[in-house]
Amino acid sequence: MLVIISGVSGVGKNTVISEIMNRRDNVKFFNSGTTRERRPFEKDGEPYIFMSKDEFLKRQKNEEFFETQEVHGNFYGILYKSLEEAIKNEKIFYVRDIDVYGNVRLKNYMNGKGRCLSIFLDAPDEVIKSRLIGRGESEERANVRMSRAQMEREHLHEYDYVIENIDLEKTVSKVLDIFDEAKNQ
Repeated sequence: MLVIISGVSGVGKNTVISEIMNRRDNVKFFNSGTTRERRPFEKDGEPYIFMSKDEFLKRQKNEEFFETQEVHGNFYGILYKSLEEAIKNEKIFYVRDIDVYGNVRLKNYMNGKGRCLSIFLDAPDEVIKSRLIGRGESEERANVRMSRAQMEREHLHEYDYVIENIDLEKTVSKVLDIFDEAKNQ
């Protein structure tokens, strides 16, 4: 089953995903590619397959991606290979941080092929900005990243669930409850 997790930049999507994966054996990353710099705690394949811009563009030309996006100057792409794996294995929750446009396209693609859940994480702007600056972003870069927040929030109605991520433990508990409910359907 594919699980899409979206939210405003800095809301803690990857933190929530990592915590869920630490608590459940049946949760895996849904691999996608990116040209963005790897953060110190990340390894290749979790949460992204890191590649150069040249490699990304070559794979794009070879039509290996379901979709690609440029966000904040970096390229991101969903690999067809990863989609097929998620469709084949309904017992595993393949989780991916995907933007609001990718959510709509993926849900449409998965319709009739496999199960797909979508969750939007949000928090007040001041909390998000504080998190961005706390992880090393400059005030200017944090403002750039937050500039998409209003547009992203206009898509809340396209999600199966919207969760406010103020307290990590409560957020993770809500997401795991959603997984348990989906597993039993």
